[in-house]
Amino acid sequence: MSFPIIGLIADDLTLTSFTDEANKLGVTINFSAKKFETDQLVEFSKLCDVLCIEPNHISLSALKTIQRSGVQTYPPIQAIEQLDTIQKHQPTNEMYSILVARSGHAQVSTWPISLITGNISITPVPGMSEELASRIQLSVIKLAGEIGLVGAVELIVDADDFTKLISINWLNPVVQDNLSVGSITSYAEQFLRAVLDLPLGSTEALRSYTVSGSLITDANSNDYRPYLHLMARNPNLKFNQATKRVSVIGDNVENLLTEIIHAQQYFSGEIKE
Repeated sequence: MSFPIIGLIADDLTLTSFTDEANKLGVTINFSAKKFETDQLVEFSKLCDVLCIEPNHISLSALKTIQRSGVQTYPPIQAIEQLDTIQKHQPTNEMYSILVARSGHAQVSTWPISLITGNISITPVPGMSEELASRIQLSVIKLAGEIGLVGAVELIVDADDFTKLISINWLNPVVQDNLSVGSITSYAEQFLRAVLDLPLGSTEALRSYTVSGSLITDANSNDYRPYLHLMARNPNLKFNQATKRVSVIGDNVENLLTEIIHAQQYFSGEIKE
């Protein structure tokens, strides 16, 4: 059995996260950001063993056409269609990120639920009871089976009512930095394992909490200058210029929030020290 070639039709940000994990697995990525017509998509698929597509890049009609030609795409068409029928609600001040991965052999895994509030995400949700977390995760595991998910998906829901779906992210989850920094297995790695039908990785957290925040460039500076102060102040900070975020893991969520907020303010030029 040789290493497979994965076709990836998505944006450049998705390419960055998937390429890092594919390289570790020895898997080749054949990438395109083009929004293919059906005949172009069929030709592209001939160069790949597995085809992963960001749904907003390709129409469902085109996906159905190539599926009839024998090409399997991920996420599966039926999963995309079924989730698209669910009513969507407006974003709220506090939202939950619920992530689930499922392989072709129906192995399922979930990550701890994350809280998204403003420009900060916290994993797991501070103060959420084990009973509620378990209930939410069991509901998304059940949903993954019902829609025939192969791959992974992020569901953004209302924090006051997790049954109210706000948005769906297939290849580029909002909390991907939380998982890349704070989990044994990242989202991109798990997605690849799932579509290749490999055993799924552990989603155990490395520390009690992961906090991540978005960064804004200082109009009077650049994105490199802040590193000197911020990395010296806290060498545990992890920066990702691809997603424009900073993350940190630890056991005291209040201290972690203080560090992330300080990093955001210094990075943007709001504060000078």
